[in-house]
Amino acid sequence: MKNKISFFITVITLSVIFNLLTQSSSEAAAIGCAKNADGTAILVQTGQDTPFKLVGAGTAASDFDKEQCSQEPDEYKIKFFKVALCTGDPYKGAADPDFSTCSDIFNNTDGTDKTIEPNIENNLLDGDLVLPRGTYPYLIVIVDNHLKIRHKQKYLEVDGTATVIRGIDGDGSADNTGSWCYTRAVVTTYTGLDASGSGNDHPTTYDTDQGLADGAVKKSSGTASTAQLSCQEAEPADGLVVFATEIIDDLSDSDPPATGNFLAHSGEYLSALADTGIAGIDMAQNLLLDDSVSIATTPNNARRLLNLFKYTSPVVISEKTVGFKLRLSTFSSVSIDMSVDESNVIWGAKVGGDPFMVQVQTKEKRTRRARTGDWR
Repeated sequence: MKNKISFFITVITLSVIFNLLTQSSSEAAAIGCAKNADGTAILVQTGQDTPFKLVGAGTAASDFDKEQCSQEPDEYKIKFFKVALCTGDPYKGAADPDFSTCSDIFNNTDGTDKTIEPNIENNLLDGDLVLPRGTYPYLIVIVDNHLKIRHKQKYLEVDGTATVIRGIDGDGSADNTGSWCYTRAVVTTYTGLDASGSGNDHPTTYDTDQGLADGAVKKSSGTASTAQLSCQEAEPADGLVVFATEIIDDLSDSDPPATGNFLAHSGEYLSALADTGIAGIDMAQNLLLDDSVSIATTPNNARRLLNLFKYTSPVVISEKTVGFKLRLSTFSSVSIDMSVDESNVIWGAKVGGDPFMVQVQTKEKRTRRARTGDWR
């Protein structure tokens, strides 16, 4: 017998995630950008090459020791291809993943775009979900490796005065400045490499192999030609803030990044606690071909991002299960990247796409009087 249950994606709001982080892990709480007292602006220290500090750091200039920090994006657009629960481990490292023990929650070869926002529930399925009863220690989520982020952010000095950050206008024709910076329609890569074909960069065919126009992928750094955020003095109108695209082009940790060091796997499963404050979840990743089953062999043919989650407390689907939700945590899913030039001018380099975490919640029918139990 199979169980029919309604399926929703539920996004954990920033306040809930932040409370969870501070209560469960001081290390996790320290991954976010330090902000002013009411949380409306990120604090910046100008005049040095590391303008950011993390939550919980001191107030001295030396405490501003980060080139980037993490923040929850206003909107995170993801194209989903497959979501499934698995009884066996699908992750095979550098080999093709094994989905033979997986039961699909969602599977669409064309993919479907969903915009993830705090406090907004988003339907992934048009109808009911049918899952076999069982115990599932693993969840897999396959998405397009082109992650889209829409975000605006205010920046202040420690004393509360407006920070001047230099960016580029919407069409990239002139630089601009201000204490508000926001995304524009530009494509960057996780590694920062473009398709110039020179040095460590991707081959000149990279753009078209990724389904983009020649020259679409841009470098991001601290010059008028490579700053990819737009900045202005006043808060930008919503119409000015558009989706930027970040391509996850490599899973290696090489420094500096190079096409020749390409890895399509993230190594062993790693705990998500330090980065998200969510206990009991380990995560691994693969870059796949556009068939969603074969591991990528180059940055050019990497078109899908496989996210694998291993749960300490497995997901149980039983005859009592009457509800199912995925909670996507995007608390630290955007990296605010700035670049400081030789004159200590801060440039808005880009917003980078970082991993999202997924928790599974189920609801069971409890008693005749109380038709359903609590989400757990």
